[in-house]
Amino acid sequence: MGDGRTISDTAQASAPPEVAWLPFVLLGIGAGCISALQPLLLELLRAAGKLDIGQIGLAATAEAAGMNEGAAIASTLAALCLPLTRLKAKAGLAIAAMLIANGGTTVTEGVAIVALRFVNGAGAGVLLWALIGVFSRAVQPARLFAIYVTAQSVLALALSQAIGEVIAPAFGQGGAYGLLVAMNVAMLFALPWLTDALPGAGHAARGLPGGRAIVALFAISAFLAGIMSLWVYLLPVLRGVGFDARTAGHAVSIGIAAQIAGGLLAAILAPRLGATAAWVVGIAIAGAAVLLLMQGGSSALMLTAAAAFGFVWIFVPPFQMPAVLAVDPSGRGAMLVGTAQLGGTVIGPLAAAPLVERHGAGVAATAALAWLALSLVLLVGSRLGSVRPVPAAAG
Repeated sequence: MGDGRTISDTAQASAPPEVAWLPFVLLGIGAGCISALQPLLLELLRAAGKLDIGQIGLAATAEAAGMNEGAAIASTLAALCLPLTRLKAKAGLAIAAMLIANGGTTVTEGVAIVALRFVNGAGAGVLLWALIGVFSRAVQPARLFAIYVTAQSVLALALSQAIGEVIAPAFGQGGAYGLLVAMNVAMLFALPWLTDALPGAGHAARGLPGGRAIVALFAISAFLAGIMSLWVYLLPVLRGVGFDARTAGHAVSIGIAAQIAGGLLAAILAPRLGATAAWVVGIAIAGAAVLLLMQGGSSALMLTAAAAFGFVWIFVPPFQMPAVLAVDPSGRGAMLVGTAQLGGTVIGPLAAAPLVERHGAGVAATAALAWLALSLVLLVGSRLGSVRPVPAAAG
C-alpha cells in the first residue's frame, strides 16, 4: 500500500490533474480572443460615431498595451523565481476590470473608449500572466499551448459569427460589447476551481541576451507588428478596395477560422520543420496575402488571402522561440519572446494610426508589408555568423 501511494503521488506531481490547468486555460481563452475580434468591434464603434478612423488604431494599441503590461508582470515574476499566489482574488479583480471596461465602452466615446480598452487589456493580461505560469510548470507545455490556441480560435470564430450575423445587425455596437460582458460574467464561474497558488519554478536565465538574440527578438516584434497593423484596419481596407461590408465581415470570420488550422498544423509539424524555414515561409505567405487583399476584385480570392493571413498569424509564433534559442542557447533571449510578441501587437497599430488618419486605411496594408520585410531582414541578420542549426519547435 505504501509503495502504491508513493507511485500515485509521484504521478500526480509529474502530471498535474486536469483541474490544475483547465480553469486557467478557460480564463485565458476568454481573455485572449479579443485581439481576433478587434476589426469587427472597433469598426462597429467607428460606424456608431464613437471612434474616428485614427482612434481605431489607438484603441487597439491601448488594449494590446494593457495585455503587454500583464505579460511584463509574468516575465518579471518568472525572472525572480517567485510563486504565483492569491490567484483567485487576482483573477476575480481582473475579470471585474474587464466587465467594467466592456460595459463602459457601450456608453462612452473617443478618448474614454481608448482608456477603457487599456483597462480591458490589463485585466486580460493578468489572466494571461497566470496562464503563462501554468504553462511554465506543465510537463507538456506544447500540448497545453495547442489546446489553448485552438480553443481560443474556435471561440473567436463563434463570437465573430454571432456578432456579425446576429448581434450587430439587431443591437449594434452595444449588443456586441454586451456579449463580451456576458462572456466576462461566465468567466467568473471558473474562479472556484482555480488553484490559488502555483509551485515556484526553477531558476530562470538572467541578464540580457546576446546581440543575435536581440536582433531575432526585434524580428519577432516586426512580424507581429505587420500582422496587427493590417488586422485592426482590415474592414476599412477591404471597403476601400470595393468590397461591401458583409463580404468584408466574412473575411474576418474566415481569417479567424484559418487560425485554428494554423495552430493545429504548427503542433503537428513542430518536431519536423525547422524554425527559420517555417518563419520565412510564413512571411512569404503573409506578404502575398496582403498584396491580394489590396487588389480588390474577386471575393473568392480576397477570402482566400484573408484565410492565409489568419493561418500564418497563428502558425509562425510557435517557431519563434526555437529560432531565438538557436542563436542564444543560454535561454536569456527565450525569456523575452513573449514580451517581443506582445510588443509587436502594440507597435503595429500604434505606428499605423497616424498614417491611416493622414492617408486613409489603405496605408495600413503598406505598413504591414514594410513590417514583414523588416522581420525577414532582421531574421536573416540574426543568423549571420551562426553555424548552429535552427532546431524544430518543441513538440
